[in-house]
Amino acid sequence: MAGRDQTQKIDPLAARLGEATARRIADRAERTFDAEAVVAAFDRIARPLSSTERRERLIEPLGALLEASDFLPRLIAARPGLLAWLDGSRTLEREKSLEHFAREARAAVRRVGTDRRELYRRLRRYKYRELFRLMARDVVVRAPVDALGREMSHLATAIIRAALGPLEQNLIERYGAPETPGFCVLGLGKLGGEDLNFSSDIDLVYLYRAEGQTTGGTEGTLPNVQFYTKLAETLTKALSATEPEGFCFRVDLNLRPHGRSGAIALSLAATTSYYETLGRPWERAALLKVRPIAGDELLARELLESLFPFIWRRTLDLGVVNELRDLKAQIDLRGKASADDVKLGPGGIREIEFFANALQLLHGGKRPSLRERHTVRSLRKLEAEGLISLSDADSLEEAYLFLRRVENRLQMVEERQTHQLPGSRRERSRLAHSLGYRDWAAFESELARHRSFVQEAFSKLLGRTVREELPDEPNLALALDPDVGEEERLRALDALGFSLPDRALHLLERLSRVRDSSFDSGTAGPSLQSVKLLSEVVRTPDPDQALLHFSEFIGHVPAPASYLGFLNQAPQAQRRLLNLFGQSDFLSRYFIGHPELLDLLVQTGSAEIHKEPGRIRQELSMRVSRYAQPEDRLSAMRRFKNEEVLRIGLNDISGDLPPEQASIQLTSLAEALLDEALFLAGEELRARYGEPRSASGAETLAVIGMGKLGGQELGYRSDLDLIFVYSGAGDAETTGGSRGRLSHHEYFTKWVQRLLHFMQMNLREGHLYTVDARLRPSGNKGTLVVSQQAFREHQERRAQLWERQALIKARGVAGDSSLFERLRVELIEPLVYERPLPPGAAAEIDRLRGRMERELAREDEAQLNPKTGHGGLVDVEFTTQYLQLLHGGKSPSVRVPNTLQALAALVFERKLSRADAEVMRQGYLFHRRVKNRLRLVHGFSLEHLPTSGRPLALLARRLGYLGTDPGPQFLSDYRRYTDRVREVYARVLQPSG
Repeated sequence: MAGRDQTQKIDPLAARLGEATARRIADRAERTFDAEAVVAAFDRIARPLSSTERRERLIEPLGALLEASDFLPRLIAARPGLLAWLDGSRTLEREKSLEHFAREARAAVRRVGTDRRELYRRLRRYKYRELFRLMARDVVVRAPVDALGREMSHLATAIIRAALGPLEQNLIERYGAPETPGFCVLGLGKLGGEDLNFSSDIDLVYLYRAEGQTTGGTEGTLPNVQFYTKLAETLTKALSATEPEGFCFRVDLNLRPHGRSGAIALSLAATTSYYETLGRPWERAALLKVRPIAGDELLARELLESLFPFIWRRTLDLGVVNELRDLKAQIDLRGKASADDVKLGPGGIREIEFFANALQLLHGGKRPSLRERHTVRSLRKLEAEGLISLSDADSLEEAYLFLRRVENRLQMVEERQTHQLPGSRRERSRLAHSLGYRDWAAFESELARHRSFVQEAFSKLLGRTVREELPDEPNLALALDPDVGEEERLRALDALGFSLPDRALHLLERLSRVRDSSFDSGTAGPSLQSVKLLSEVVRTPDPDQALLHFSEFIGHVPAPASYLGFLNQAPQAQRRLLNLFGQSDFLSRYFIGHPELLDLLVQTGSAEIHKEPGRIRQELSMRVSRYAQPEDRLSAMRRFKNEEVLRIGLNDISGDLPPEQASIQLTSLAEALLDEALFLAGEELRARYGEPRSASGAETLAVIGMGKLGGQELGYRSDLDLIFVYSGAGDAETTGGSRGRLSHHEYFTKWVQRLLHFMQMNLREGHLYTVDARLRPSGNKGTLVVSQQAFREHQERRAQLWERQALIKARGVAGDSSLFERLRVELIEPLVYERPLPPGAAAEIDRLRGRMERELAREDEAQLNPKTGHGGLVDVEFTTQYLQLLHGGKSPSVRVPNTLQALAALVFERKLSRADAEVMRQGYLFHRRVKNRLRLVHGFSLEHLPTSGRPLALLARRLGYLGTDPGPQFLSDYRRYTDRVREVYARVLQPSG
């Protein structure tokens, strides 16, 4: 600002302040990084000063303060009298004692009475006056950093004491004094260590002596717990509420027993019991700095005496070392994620504090001199005890004081709790100049020297660090760290792939409040386990869903620590659980309600992945036989079904169970449950009506599975297509029971009706299956149950081509297997395979297929149907079934209900080329995987696929597609499979086209 420009700048100042003063201000501004801002601030602030001498005396110190802080000009503009007060202060050059602060604070609130607003105002005016003084002591006087920390701590202590008296007296007037009085405020963290910085939270714990009742006041009486809870809440608000005059101190109560989920105030007995039974390693470290702040000092001393064995262990065992290694790992994690943070980053303040605290915890039980709250003094005592060298102590102290002064200057800018080095060139220049460095490069060089030494000392402490064990993704630790700002955590979650970062952050906060979870990590930062867990969540196809279900799971189980400990020891189980949560909303919700099924996640081997049908039936029978009452048996059947579907689904989504094997497992399960329900329904019926007998013996019922059940191709939550056929004549009567006799037709009808009721009724555990009986003779118009003769007559005389095609899938699934076998040999196979096909059979099947595509699929560019759409499952099935009908008469090996087996048989019999069969097989498996995934996700079938946006991307990831945009990859494969399937279909069923 030279020549003409300088003259233009100082002319307005000269008119008000005098030319000499204006020129000195301009010269001071010239030496700062933002001259115009300094000139403007002087113009606004210096006007109220009465004499030129006072203005000129304040130019240099005020210029330095304005350079360091944006917050300060606003404070002085609001309270211009502070300049005169500071100019006349006799304590600017010397440190004030706690007693001095306490006297001033008491005087500030004298005769405030019950006016809470006036109490708030006076406390804040006193706080900002003293903050102004301390900022000047730092920037102008260059007071020692440890002295500034003590004075800030004394200021906070004095304000807490000054606030507590009036607030407690107000409550006593309203409710009377507690019969067993005693309340104290304990300080931890930097307040406890008398090392507070300019905009630090204050860590408080509230304690009262004992339970009891108050004596009564204008508003009645209260139990002590309610009285002291009100006192704690009002004191917290008095300190932290933001008023027109600002705030006193942000209050952090998370270090109290039980953390965020704990009561705000606890009795002495409850607090002592907590630390004796539930105290954790990080709480031992936190309590190193505990100090009585206000209230009943005798009560505080009693607590500290009771905590002595918890904090200071006289024996050094491996458990203590391991606990400290875990804490070190958490600090290491935080450092990995916070490179530009002078507190939490590598070589930062937290690493120095932990270095001292770890050695204190290891040796302080036997060496009383190490029981020191202040970090610098503890380093010196460690050196005096021979635990660290003199040069190391010097270097660590120098680094600590340097970093603390940097921290103060960062917080001085806007009175904001920050430890982050600035990113902009302007702010970097400001910080460097404020600290006395010529430029950012000079400051950065000094910073790097200190941090490098601290990082090396920290790394050597307790052995190797955990950095090599961590996922190489710093956003994981940032997202989990409660000491990181909300906006930064949200950005980290967004970068990790969460589409709903706000909800994800809420869920992580909820997890952090779960006692003993790995997310409840205390002050040291995110735990290694929580970072690894979140890393696995992020790797799932749907991280948002996975985190939601995991938080519900942890919040639901009675002892989360034991479950998390198990998962930590079984990483494969953890991976499978989180993959389940990210894959299937349907299975996850059942699992969350039944956490005892966690052992399914660690079962390995083919016996658990694929169970033989006989084993499934045996296990079901054993489970049901434990109960006598029918409803209890039905509930047991539903629980068994849900557990088995969960087992199959887990193996399916993990890739251990191919789609066709998953279908076979689901089919075997359905058959076992169907047979068990049929038996249970038959028991009831026999007791009521006797047995259906004829001259040839007992008559029986065959349950014939059709469709997917018959083909052993069931999906998750598939309906069961069933036909019911009984032997003998329908007009004969049963032998009789408690309710008389029935005709055989009535008897078997009631039996099937009771079966359907058992299968479809909803209990607490859900229902078993929905049954579809529309494939029976004459469909919905026909009777539910038919005799074998009626079944024969319908198939021989009235059955249409589609019914003949449907019978390809017929298979005995429950009831009398010998009856079905007779029907198969004597009726079904001759009717289906041995009669010539009618003329135009291919065209008729193709006509029906076309109708399904038009009326059911309704495909366009925006929606695709993997079942009935172009090249979908029905194309594969109809092609296969037509070839079975065409060649089954001369080639018995193709007479199989299963589509894949039929394709293999057609190739073996040379009725289909190997290439075409492979196209159909791959298309079939692709579509089955897609359908199964959709059902696993939602618990119901989605007829149409998502074709754009996040739903498409999620489906693609669930199917194993990787990359940043997996949706188009999946759609490309989908169209390739469907086009190739349609080509084969057309060659077989549309040869003339």
